[in-house]
Amino acid sequence: MTRKTFVAAIVLAGLFTVQADEGRPNILFLFTDDQPQSCLGVAGNQEIKTPHLDALASRGTFFDNAFVTTAICCSSRASILTGQYMYRHGITDFKQPLSAEAFQQSYPALLREAGYRTGFLGKYAIGNPGVHPKERCLPAKEFDEWYGFPQNINFKQTMDGETRFLTEVMTEKAIAFFRSNKADQPFCLTVAFKEPHGPFNYFDPKVPNVYSDVELSAPPTFAQQAFDAQPEFIRKSLNGDGSVRRLNDPAQYQKNVRTFYRTVTRADMAVGAILNALRELGLDDNTVVIFSSDHGSLLGDHGLFGKWLMYENSIRVPLIIYDPRVAPKQAGARPSEIALNIDLAPTMLALAGVEIPSAMQGKNLMPIVQGKSPSDWRSHFYYEHTYNTNPPRSPIAKVEGIRTERWKYTRYPDAVPVYEQLFDLESDPLEQHNLVAVSAHAEVLTKLRSRCLERE
Repeated sequence: MTRKTFVAAIVLAGLFTVQADEGRPNILFLFTDDQPQSCLGVAGNQEIKTPHLDALASRGTFFDNAFVTTAICCSSRASILTGQYMYRHGITDFKQPLSAEAFQQSYPALLREAGYRTGFLGKYAIGNPGVHPKERCLPAKEFDEWYGFPQNINFKQTMDGETRFLTEVMTEKAIAFFRSNKADQPFCLTVAFKEPHGPFNYFDPKVPNVYSDVELSAPPTFAQQAFDAQPEFIRKSLNGDGSVRRLNDPAQYQKNVRTFYRTVTRADMAVGAILNALRELGLDDNTVVIFSSDHGSLLGDHGLFGKWLMYENSIRVPLIIYDPRVAPKQAGARPSEIALNIDLAPTMLALAGVEIPSAMQGKNLMPIVQGKSPSDWRSHFYYEHTYNTNPPRSPIAKVEGIRTERWKYTRYPDAVPVYEQLFDLESDPLEQHNLVAVSAHAEVLTKLRSRCLERE
């Protein structure tokens, strides 16, 4: 046994931590809040400006089929940390934090135990510190560097009596984290941007609005007919609130989408600054960069807004992984394998040579990044959303389902009777034709319904 293998074995056994070596890269994980994959230039959107993320994708791997297993901040972030589906980690609302035991099996805790210096900047949003112990809802002591916030956070911040834009502060702190890191210790820094989630009541005064005079395209299903085709419980849900107003007022729709794009571009600008600092400090050749989003957003798809539902723009997210050690021929790869938010934690642990806990349900994405096509890769996944609101806010529909490479089965269990949808994404990528009642697809429906009920 070589010394390196011996040390790695001891680390995996949890006996003590070690300093960095050439086999343990730094990890920089950046993610936005509410950004669908469609709001990215490399994904085919020619109107949005995301030059730094597009450039990162051109150097790394862009997962065409990346999804979340639940489209709501608190639950998805818990899935990212733990590598688990919501039904396993149990974070179903904005009040409940991860237990101390659950957090110790998360990627930042396991990496820190293995000798990594860890940092968290931005929106944390798992647990309400007004209801549960603050140290569990805002676990500052679990990181070496912390600048974390609960769910409700504004872009306008006051520091030392000065008004600052949140993302600018986070960028400065990220760069300071790099500068203060010891040369012989690997790091894992998580930067959780607030963009493009609201409230949209303060914008960076130093950055001009490049969309102020631009007429942006609406999705093909942003139409009254598409909205009317939704079941009544969806039309009267939080997803449907404000839909009629936007459908009947093009100016209002343009204002909303321009604001959304503006914040995405501001986050992209921060990504560029952070990556530039990595290069200037000579850290880029041993830092794996991961970029994603906690979930997507319905920007008028089917006449609806918000997220939560299982429509594509709600659940499909950007996912870019750049590992400078991977062969140059892999640059710009766009694999078709299904990647999930629960894959991020096991991927980061694998990069560090840390054993992946059996409780994690995700997969290590690095073989795909390296150009391999695992024969046992998933062909489908289970989706779930259970969070609801309280009056006077409109309700959110509870939904679950199965998405395969071709089919999507969606089930609304609280509807009376239970409401189901079946879409053939190959022939109907806009999800406009519900095939549940088509006898020719009865076998597919039965199979996916069974998978959904069994959460498999």
